[in-house]
Amino acid sequence: MKARYAFVIQDLKGLGGTERSACAVMNGLVRQGCEVRLVELVGAGAPAFPLSPEIAVSSLFNRPVKIFNSWFRIVWRLSRLLKREKIDTLVVVESTHALYGVAAARLAGVRCVVWEHFNFNVTLNRRKRVWGRQIAARWADAVVVLTQRDTALWREGTRVRARLTAIPNMAPPVTDRPYPEASRLVLAAGRLTEQKGYDLLLRAWRIVEQDPRSAGWELLIRGDGPDRNALLQQAEGLHHVTIAPATGGIDADYARAALFVASSRYEGLPMVLLEAMAAGVPVVAFDCETGPAEIVRDGETGFLVPPEEPEALAIALLELMGAPEQRQSMSAKARQRAAEFQEGPVMARWKALLQHTSG
Repeated sequence: MKARYAFVIQDLKGLGGTERSACAVMNGLVRQGCEVRLVELVGAGAPAFPLSPEIAVSSLFNRPVKIFNSWFRIVWRLSRLLKREKIDTLVVVESTHALYGVAAARLAGVRCVVWEHFNFNVTLNRRKRVWGRQIAARWADAVVVLTQRDTALWREGTRVRARLTAIPNMAPPVTDRPYPEASRLVLAAGRLTEQKGYDLLLRAWRIVEQDPRSAGWELLIRGDGPDRNALLQQAEGLHHVTIAPATGGIDADYARAALFVASSRYEGLPMVLLEAMAAGVPVVAFDCETGPAEIVRDGETGFLVPPEEPEALAIALLELMGAPEQRQSMSAKARQRAAEFQEGPVMARWKALLQHTSG
């Protein structure tokens, strides 16, 4: 008899790493012969990323709801769905949704796994996220985090009774296209928010542009978000910076990029680094508390520099701009590293966890 899993998420319309990773794991489970159902809290149209046609999709509500105000209705509707569909295990995508997901799973008599996508010290000033983590740690059957560092942070910050395990996000397939040696493009991608540190990146790029090694090099920041106008203003006077809208076809940018730069103040496990390395693009990144150090091998697949230090970021970029052979070597090693985050090894860990949880 096939195992039956349900994934509950706010919605799947976003272009972020959470949505991409959720689709990848659900598709992976289907390929392993499992039955999978997607439950959106609020229906929001077609997913932004490919989703297997074998995955049934439903929503609890067709208009926005507040978790606290509608808690009883959310728990009741989700628990009824879990019973009706004879679900074995509910996977709650994002700890905020543990506020109702854990209760619904218990009411329905099914196992519950909470899948966290932020690092533990990031709350974005949301009480729901703080409380959701405490509920998940105590009352879920298992909690999945993205990094080994985060398992330590959860043990320090909660009374963990749940099975706690780190499973990284899945990298896209490794490309075999040659590294574009003639390229002079530095790519950055992600939401234009304070988290991503593009203000720090532009400060670093101002230093870069003053160095002769940067001749011919361009910076492309790809993304949408509330900081666009402020960043455009900050970029005035810089001659080789483009801030372009987000795109579903970012693979074309990876294909022509010589370097990828990540200036985040904090991360979970950044999908963009996995995407860049699968495309063979060397990475320069701030070594923020969780994420980059568990993907990038410093000096081999790119450079890690002290967090929130634009000067250090500029120095690392300039070093690689002036070292074409090192970039070529890092490109090959980046692909080798990305192979460790492919569907096979990542799904083996998910399957082991889900079988243990259901057992």
